[in-house]
Amino acid sequence: SRTSRVHSCHVHTTHCMTLSPHADAIVVIIVIIISAMANVKYIDYEDESQLENAMSMVTEDLSEPYSIFTYRYFLHRFPELCILAIPEGSDTPIGCVVGKIDMEDGGGGGGGGCGGEDQQKMKTGYIGMLAVKASHRRHGIGKELVRQVLQRMKQLGCTSATLETEKSNAAALRLYQESFGFIREELLVRYYLNWGDAYRLRLWF
Repeated sequence: SRTSRVHSCHVHTTHCMTLSPHADAIVVIIVIIISAMANVKYIDYEDESQLENAMSMVTEDLSEPYSIFTYRYFLHRFPELCILAIPEGSDTPIGCVVGKIDMEDGGGGGGGGCGGEDQQKMKTGYIGMLAVKASHRRHGIGKELVRQVLQRMKQLGCTSATLETEKSNAAALRLYQESFGFIREELLVRYYLNWGDAYRLRLWF
């Protein structure tokens, strides 16, 4: 059985040097992912010379279009929350994440008067866009983009981060829930222009 074979390898480590074909394949995939990640640099959005590439990637990926004004709102107000993935030796991004920070009511607090209202507000990060070119997926690039933007949101004082993703997007749900611990906060029925449903997800820091 697989269990006994693994156990045997564990006990006789000095003699068991041959991996099963399945294990060989896993090792090759891991090496490819590490190599791909090592050859990618992550930089901040700088100016509108990068805007067209970011728009192109997001438009390919998402279920509904954004106007250029939406991009400019995110990128100009929160440039530190826009991160681009660029292969070494290239100037063309292959992935990007775009976020912002909102103020939300924190709950609690008491009597409903004006006093103390500011104390009830809390910073919440929001991931508005995440895209990786199809030719560079399954190399950990999207996961690293999310990790970096969440880290920055936390450093900027956010207490949580939210996003919406299509209910049918199993890959995105797996990334956010299994890799980062997001939870499903709300089902948004017919949320998208194509009438697709979405989940609102939240991660508490």
